[in-house]
This record gives sequence, C-alpha cells and structure tokens, in this order.
Amino acid sequence: MKKYLSTMMLMIVWIIGSSFSTLKEGDLTKEDRKYINDYLKQSQKELFSRIKNLNEDQWTFKANETAWSPAEICEHIFKTEENLVSRADAMDTTTFKPQSEAYVKEKVTFIIDFLQNRERKFKAPEHIQPEGQFANSKEFISSFKKRRSETMDYVNSVEKPLKGYYKDFGPLGEISGYHWLVFISAHTQRHIQQLDEVLANPDFPI
Repeated sequence: MKKYLSTMMLMIVWIIGSSFSTLKEGDLTKEDRKYINDYLKQSQKELFSRIKNLNEDQWTFKANETAWSPAEICEHIFKTEENLVSRADAMDTTTFKPQSEAYVKEKVTFIIDFLQNRERKFKAPEHIQPEGQFANSKEFISSFKKRRSETMDYVNSVEKPLKGYYKDFGPLGEISGYHWLVFISAHTQRHIQQLDEVLANPDFPI
C-alpha cells in the first residue's frame, strides 16, 4: 500500500511539473533565453574592455562639438537598455501572430546586420540622449552591471509569449518582443563601434 501511494505521489508531482513546463505558442524556449543572455554577456564584456581603463580626460573626450564622448556613448547605451526591455515587455498589447522559426532567425540576423552598419545614422530620441549621468567609467560600469543583471533576470523569468506578438517598426519591419531583447546587445555593439572610432581619433588623449 505504501509503495502504491509513493508511486502515485511521484506521478502527481511529475504531472504537475510537466504542466508548468509545457510551452505555449510564442513562449521563449530555454534555448531562446540562453541565446539572449549569452549575447548580453558578450556585448557587456566587449563594452567594458574598451572603457575600464579610461581616465577622466579620455572619458570626456569629444572629437568635435557635435560628437559624443565615451561618457555620452555609454550613457546612451545605459538609457536605451531600460527603454528596450520596457518595449519588449509591452509587446503583449499588440497583435498575436506567431511566425515560423525560420522567420524569427532571419529577422535576428537582419536586426544585427542593420544595427551594426554604421553608415546608417540615426538621431537618438531626447529621452535616451546623454545628460552627464556618469562622472567616470568606474561609476558607469558599476551601474551598468546592475542594469544588465536586471535585464538578464527579466529574460530568465518572463512568462509572456514574446515570440508571438509582432508590431511594425519602420526599417526593421515586423518584429516581436523576442527581437527587442536581441536588439539590446546589437545596439550595444553598434555603439561599441562608435567608441572604437573615438578611441582611434588621432587627438584622443594618451
């Protein structure tokens, strides 16, 4: 009898666990979450490698009056990330029309290629433009680590079917909440290229 009850309890636990782990259409898979978080880690590492040793003069160097300094570039990256997470999370208010996995992957490639083409220039909206928030690179790195950790926590915990909701976004066409999460790291890498341009300037302080 005890053996029977034990077996029944195991079956009940298995059934309950299975019901919670069943993915619905549009849900992020374990692989989706890993891809996004690995990309977030990679782009953070690339960013920090450029700025971790910058002194005050280097941190605030501007090639000209209209160009951004490393401090301003980093602040823009920081502000944009919070905006993009919010945008992804709000996608469940749009149209639910899941696409094929092939379309999802093609769109990921398109977004990354599009953003990393620095020949295309865009003016940042006012709410994500820099305002002198970070006095030095150490202060930025400390704040950014926290911000990105929160982003990764969101990726790991979100239960909304973000791959199922789509909305048109200008030159990118129809993209999903999942694509907005990929956009974060692609956007970071776009501005790492901008950082590299500043660091390579012949007038950059040594």
